[in-house]
Amino acid sequence: MVRNKNDQQPEGNPNQKGSLNREAIAAQALHLADTEGIDAVSFRRLAQEFEVTAMAIYRYVDNKDDLLDAMTESMLASFDVSAQQETDWRDQVRGLIYALRQLLLTHPSGRSLLSRRALPSTNRLRIFEASLGILRDAGFEPQEAFLIFEHILNQVVSLVVTGDGYVKGAEEERRLWGAKLLAFYGSLPKQEYPRLVETAPNIAASVDMDHHFKFGADLLMAGVEAFAASKPPRKL
Repeated sequence: MVRNKNDQQPEGNPNQKGSLNREAIAAQALHLADTEGIDAVSFRRLAQEFEVTAMAIYRYVDNKDDLLDAMTESMLASFDVSAQQETDWRDQVRGLIYALRQLLLTHPSGRSLLSRRALPSTNRLRIFEASLGILRDAGFEPQEAFLIFEHILNQVVSLVVTGDGYVKGAEEERRLWGAKLLAFYGSLPKQEYPRLVETAPNIAASVDMDHHFKFGADLLMAGVEAFAASKPPRKL
């Protein structure tokens, strides 16, 4: 089993007085990144949060890269791997897709954390291993399984980011934006833009986060399933 200083998970209130440790620091840094943006995370800011000196933080975290590693590990501790319990590999993969989406919605900073070039710690290795296992059991070769996993990861992040761009804001704000899109595209000259006018209601519907993501996930899964169907039967 791989073990390193990222392996332990945060418990309790991370910035509660008397709980200064690596796990609490990572959890508090992740909270700051999610609520204020990743640029808000600094050793000075964390020292203020815990009411200690910056040097006290350095007792548990070596540098900024080490802190980002710890934040990533803390975030991934909540990743739902229950999809492994499904009996069909398609349901397992779909479950992982939606688990990743939920993680990114819960932790907006995850988009930046997961795109970093860094060696993985235990939680990330656990998810990676489980995903590859599902794909290998489905009949994909090692290289195929790895590439499918990488594409799924990248596409899910992209779907969450683009969906957020369409629908950011409260429900009423999104509804008003959808109405504005419908009015704009629906009023274009039909002779000049017949297809845009035709699809105006669908463009307006893109403000629905769940609909936007489900269609993208279905499209992604259709590609994986088509690739699986094109493969020759596995030799016994």
